[in-house]
Amino acid sequence: MRYWEACEAQVQAEDAIEECRIHDVVAAVRKADKALVDEVTGEVIAHADGEGEYYGADILGYLGY
Repeated sequence: MRYWEACEAQVQAEDAIEECRIHDVVAAVRKADKALVDEVTGEVIAHADGEGEYYGADILGYLGY
């Protein structure tokens, strides 16, 4: 997938967690609000939309792209 396509993508939790893992970030979904969080720092990586998916640009931004 190209960078711009990834930025515009809506990503399911499993895919977002896997992408973070590839970049040595341990991510998990916070039960209270379904936010994707970095388990080491506690920082929010991305907030879930109404369908429980995450905006690709938020994830890429957190990973430093």
